[in-house]
Amino acid sequence: MYFPTSWTFWLEGLTAASVISVGIVLGLISIFKARKLKAKLLTVLGFSIFFIGFLYLGPATDFLMVIITGSNVNSEIWGLGIYGILSYLWIAPALVCAMYIGGELLTPKRKWIIVIIYLVLGVVFEYFLWFHTAETFNIPPPPTGEIIDSSFVTLYPTFLLMALFILSILVFHGIGFLAKAIKSTGVLRKKFLLLGIGFIVFSVAGAGDALVDPGIGLVIVRLAMISSIILMYLGLKA
Repeated sequence: MYFPTSWTFWLEGLTAASVISVGIVLGLISIFKARKLKAKLLTVLGFSIFFIGFLYLGPATDFLMVIITGSNVNSEIWGLGIYGILSYLWIAPALVCAMYIGGELLTPKRKWIIVIIYLVLGVVFEYFLWFHTAETFNIPPPPTGEIIDSSFVTLYPTFLLMALFILSILVFHGIGFLAKAIKSTGVLRKKFLLLGIGFIVFSVAGAGDALVDPGIGLVIVRLAMISSIILMYLGLKA
């Protein structure tokens, strides 16, 4: 066992594990509640929340690896790109679920067109993630006792697709649900407001996690991500 003395190590690791935990708990609650109520949309939201939580599997796994073995997850044994794959392989399923929810609530007649378009884009993203991992990320060797700090290679297809996904969520879900809230009243207005704010916070936190350097700023970003998951859940729960 190895216990780093760096406070940033513990903050980053614990917040990453917290995002995963919240995603798993609220995701499973949504799925079980949806089965009981036979609410299809809540089931999709449950899977979406589940996948969003696992976007932090990379740093959470690296956190545990450093504690258990004293070395980071990226190694000759695990593969130098495993950190990025663990973190971002969940992008496509999370995106497709989110687009289904947005399509169903905002433009049901065009729902499947939207889902299919982003499914194809998600497959392209996953292709570059899995088969061009080294070209996708900048992953400098971390200092001893620190979590890996990775960033996308700017203007590479995976970066451009990721930017498109975040912008799409911000505009389609964030602004779209807020616009729907303005036109609604009562409980429905509250639900759309919570969903809109939740997806906006998610978009900002997702971009921030890729841009903010390790430290207290990254911790704030991850707390925002937890808040976005809770807001999404509150917006759709029966």
